[in-house]
Amino acid sequence: DYTSHIRPRGEKEEDRPPKDQRHPARRWLVERTLAWLQKGRGILIRYDKKAQNYWGLIQLACALLWFRRWERLCVLR
Repeated sequence: DYTSHIRPRGEKEEDRPPKDQRHPARRWLVERTLAWLQKGRGILIRYDKKAQNYWGLIQLACALLWFRRWERLCVLR
């Protein structure tokens, strides 16, 4: 039941549902997360030959991001 927020090429604006029935675009969330992940040089420049190793590095970087954020929130309480 997911409706994309970005209009596909060739689709006219009148073919889309009205603005009050759509969710706001949240592209900045994706761009921010990718910027955080690219702070790790191993992700920015892909040295791994196997896709499985690269995927594991991305998962590790995501886990580190969430752990640091969780730790910061716990300290502030």
